[in-house]
Formats: sequence, C-alpha cells, structure tokens
Amino acid sequence: METKVPNIDRIEMNTVTNDVAGYYLVSTRWTMINDENITFVRNETLGYCYNLNWAGPMHKSDAMKGAEKNKTTRVISHAALKPFLSYLNDQIVLPNIHEVRELLNLDSDQLQLIG
Repeated sequence: METKVPNIDRIEMNTVTNDVAGYYLVSTRWTMINDENITFVRNETLGYCYNLNWAGPMHKSDAMKGAEKNKTTRVISHAALKPFLSYLNDQIVLPNIHEVRELLNLDSDQLQLIG
C-alpha cells in the first residue's frame, strides 16, 4: 500500500474549516473590472496575487490588522469564498464574476479598467 504525503504548502478547497483561522485580504485597488480573477494581498503583505495559496489563510485578528492599514483592502472568510473557488493552472483562484463582487461588496464602478 502506497502512502501519499500531502503537500502542506498547498491549501485544498475543503481543508479550511476553522472560521477564526480562515481569512484573506482582498485588494480593491488591484482588482480590475476585466481581470479574470480577484486580487488578494499576499501573506505577510508581500505584494498581490490571484493564487489563494499565496494569500493565506490567516487568523481573523491578523486579517483585521492588515485591513485597518489600507482602505482598499477587504477581509473575507474562507467559508464565504468556498462556493466560488476554482482551479486554474493548478492554483486555487477566485473568479471575478458578478456574484463574487457582490459578496465582497465591490461596486463595479469602483474597479479600474485595464487599458
């Protein structure tokens, strides 16, 4: 019997069940209206990304601290995102669709257009 060791650096869609530890920061500044995916703030605020694995998850208190520093950052729980998450090129991403923007309370008029 072969045992497969899971890759602990990768978040699987169903593994974040603790609502306290499962939060992400969404960037309203860097999410463009015609982007394919929503833009997240990377873990440790090391830039921006689409890949959920690079964005967290983080503890709720850490996410709240990160959002306090920036008015263009929103906090969202993994539980709220879970129904919308999808795989793209072996990465977990959040599609930039109307329902997701509504969940994040993003007004399409607030988002920039990539020219």
